[in-house]
Amino acid sequence: MDSELSTKNSDSLKVPLIWHTEKKRVSDLLPYERNPRTISEKQLNDLRRSFERFNLVEIPAIDTDGKIVAGHQRIKVMQILGRGQEEIDVRVPNRKLTKEEYEQYLLTSNATGGEWDLEILKDFDVEVLLDVGFDDSDIANIWDDSLEVEDDEFDVQKTLKEIKVPMTKPGDLYQLGAHLLLCADATDATVIARLTDKQEVVMIYCDPPYNISLDYDKGIGTAGKYGGIRTNDKKSSGEYREFLKRTIMNALSISKIDAHIFYWCDESYIGMLQDIYREIGINQRRVCLWIKNNANLTPQVAFNKVYESCIYGTIGKPGLFSQKNLNEVLNKEIGTGNSVLDDILDIIDIWMAKRLPTQNYEHPTEKPLTLHEKPLRRCTQTGDIVLDLFGGSGSTLIACEQMKRKCLTVEWEPVFCDLIVKRFEAATGEKAKLITTQPQ
Repeated sequence: MDSELSTKNSDSLKVPLIWHTEKKRVSDLLPYERNPRTISEKQLNDLRRSFERFNLVEIPAIDTDGKIVAGHQRIKVMQILGRGQEEIDVRVPNRKLTKEEYEQYLLTSNATGGEWDLEILKDFDVEVLLDVGFDDSDIANIWDDSLEVEDDEFDVQKTLKEIKVPMTKPGDLYQLGAHLLLCADATDATVIARLTDKQEVVMIYCDPPYNISLDYDKGIGTAGKYGGIRTNDKKSSGEYREFLKRTIMNALSISKIDAHIFYWCDESYIGMLQDIYREIGINQRRVCLWIKNNANLTPQVAFNKVYESCIYGTIGKPGLFSQKNLNEVLNKEIGTGNSVLDDILDIIDIWMAKRLPTQNYEHPTEKPLTLHEKPLRRCTQTGDIVLDLFGGSGSTLIACEQMKRKCLTVEWEPVFCDLIVKRFEAATGEKAKLITTQPQ
């Protein structure tokens, strides 16, 4: 029965839209309760005077169920003028509009006149807004001030233990909402092209294996095995350098000419990554430091390490967003009850993010979700594309989902691909779709 209904719906979408004119009573037309276009008192009075002089000139459009698609304000004025029982011409489609069609036409028909209700616009899909003419700065104005990354409270350890045999096979490509997940080797240039055939990535954000002799088959701490059997974290210095260089080159092959590059690494490889950046032609900008709030300190060590390093660089001249007036920020007093400290932390290379106890982490270099907010907010806008060649536990993809960015993710281990799929589905309520599979 469900498959029959699905087939009927699918077939109906193949029917081209044809509009015709019908007579409908004004009072029978149903306004859309989430119409994002507002109108001021002056604009409403101007429209009322226009009606009194010229009558109804532009015909409203409705869906097959009587819901108004275009002409909300015209119908509103007719009701105000006491013309609710009057029959007027309306345009009606030959079939019911899909949700996407309805929203696209609603936004397009309201492109001029009145003001947008930004809170209501947040309910619309970013792709729909871009398709009807909103540009990147419009989208950023709608969302960026209100978006933030929050812990999704997903139990990585429990989920990995439940994955006895991964469903994902090497070569599988998944659609996760606006994002893509590919189970493949990030050093293989041919597989990267499966993510996109365009140079469209705005930010390369990667957290590769640290090459510190961790056993990916055994897990970390007391968690036991999780089945990560393909990752080699015991490369020679030369092998590791070549590994990093190849993945960076592959990432750049699908990036814009103006892009941000972030690569996490162990402190012993900071110089190596900086040297690779110089060799490739990446402008090395900063070594950003994530200060861990609960590092395990050992008295026998002279100076305990309490940070992880991320090498930030750029190619071309990529934009920076959520910029602050530095003089205004730095001349304010830092204290409780204001956001000055947060403003400063947003624009410096020390990153603060709460870290869970080590035993709560399952992937060897797993990062908390909130850690990713700063680079996403500072270096991308809503709708921008981020590339993550080492998906791991999926924290970057989930952070992108919360910040309304698109994430192209590659992960070598099938078990972690399964984990990312389950994490996305738990966070969004959407189902992942297997697009294609190509054995690796």
